[in-house]
Amino acid sequence: MNRRTALGILAAGAGVLALPALPGCDASPKIALAPWSGPPPAVTDVRLRALAYASLAPNAHNTQPWLVSLGKDWIDLFVDGSRLLPETDPPYRQTHVSQGTFLELLVIALAEAGVASDVTYFPEGEYGNDALEPLPVARVRWTGAAAKKDPLFCAILRRRSNKSVYEPNHGLTRSEIRALTGAPSPETGALHVIDDPGARVRLAGILTDAMAVEVRAAPRNAETAKWFRFSERETEEKRDGFGMAQTGRGALARFFAEKFLLSRRSAADPNGAFARGAIETTRDQAGSAAAFGVLESASNTRRAQVLAGRAYARAALTATSLGLAMHPMSQSLEEYPAMAATKARMEREVGLPAGSTVQMLFRLGHAADTEHTPRRNARDLIKPA
Repeated sequence: MNRRTALGILAAGAGVLALPALPGCDASPKIALAPWSGPPPAVTDVRLRALAYASLAPNAHNTQPWLVSLGKDWIDLFVDGSRLLPETDPPYRQTHVSQGTFLELLVIALAEAGVASDVTYFPEGEYGNDALEPLPVARVRWTGAAAKKDPLFCAILRRRSNKSVYEPNHGLTRSEIRALTGAPSPETGALHVIDDPGARVRLAGILTDAMAVEVRAAPRNAETAKWFRFSERETEEKRDGFGMAQTGRGALARFFAEKFLLSRRSAADPNGAFARGAIETTRDQAGSAAAFGVLESASNTRRAQVLAGRAYARAALTATSLGLAMHPMSQSLEEYPAMAATKARMEREVGLPAGSTVQMLFRLGHAADTEHTPRRNARDLIKPA
């Protein structure tokens, strides 16, 4: 029995065998998922409340690469240099996109609390794509003006990256596509949706090939395995990363897979079950997409990357408000030599204009909700004095 067959059997049987839940098999994280209930009522500091919502932002591998400094009426945002992906994101482009997602949710949450704010990007100087400096990415300062609440705030606690296989033959409506493409502001990037059947098949093939390229090197696999949570205990202890819970598999299936089929020790093997399973899973995921979203920017400066993150956050919240499932699939965007040919194929397929950059590529569709990814306490994001 191969890994895919074994996981399929476990997933199919989980709905029966997990009723009633077996002790130890449905130990859903408690502390790690608590942030998805919003800040506790006892937290009254508007800055901490806003940080609690911003910490729920989508980000690469759920590394949560954010640090902040707090002033009386301002917040500075920094990259956390201990939470990077040097093998799969060597120029740290995705890390800076993740800064933008955090920033967008922070501004939305402040406005909900009645605080209008203004954002200054790289207030102490913008560094190039060949560097990562310990300088603030952005400064968010209170303006004193009347705050305008954003209706997307209501989607923050419900948003998730849904990695399950999506429902077949359930496409997006024209109005849903218009809402998604209109979600980003023109300043932050252009979003278009690909739902043509032939284009979807071709793009799904490219994305599967991209995953095959990514898992071909042990260092890249080891980096992914570093952020994969192989048990509920790891999820609770680390409060970051991702695991099988986000694929929609039942608790019993996850228990057996995590205990008997997966291990961090063997995950780095390019020919091992972890790598083979990643390719198979990507094929199933991409093949089930009702559509793909492509977010591009006319330039690829650090500022453009952060702005693209703000655009992606708005797209993700809009998808949530529409009842759509959404899942980033960024392997073909990665910038190392082995991925160059596949990346070029992807760019041709999506019709990328000359000189522009695909900042995010994601699938869309319909699916039952999956478990949220874990999150750290917002106070853990504050830089020591």
